[in-house]
Amino acid sequence: MSAARRTDSMGRPLTRGERNKNPGNIERSGTKWVGVASEQLDSRFLTFATPAYGIRAIVKILMTYYRKHKLDTPRKIIGRWAPPSENDTDAYAGFVAGRLGVAPSTLIEVLDWPVMLTMVRAIVRFENGRDIYPESTYADALRLAGMKEPGKGSA
Repeated sequence: MSAARRTDSMGRPLTRGERNKNPGNIERSGTKWVGVASEQLDSRFLTFATPAYGIRAIVKILMTYYRKHKLDTPRKIIGRWAPPSENDTDAYAGFVAGRLGVAPSTLIEVLDWPVMLTMVRAIVRFENGRDIYPESTYADALRLAGMKEPGKGSA
């Protein structure tokens, strides 16, 4: 195993998602992700080269949910992201909706930078119990996913 960092800046053990640089806990599948680490350290979840690439993957999945599957509320999005067979989906959707300042059944504009940023940060916090990443890591991830910052065009 590589000499990967095992604690955060305060000396607390990293969560599985943090160790894997995959704070969305995206499972291995047939998808060919940009930024996947050459050494896969986990038998279930992907390992990314950097946290920005792991967060980019969350953004790309959410974009697909919106564009291809027409999922446009926190409840619908989290219902697919974290199905009830494995998660407390209602609590998860409620948490994300609360971070967005809306009800779980409220229509949201997923491709809007502030909405996407807030939603992704909420997913990271829910998946890991905390959020250790600076704003710049999220901005890098959204840009890597092809999103344009406010005032610089649209996704």
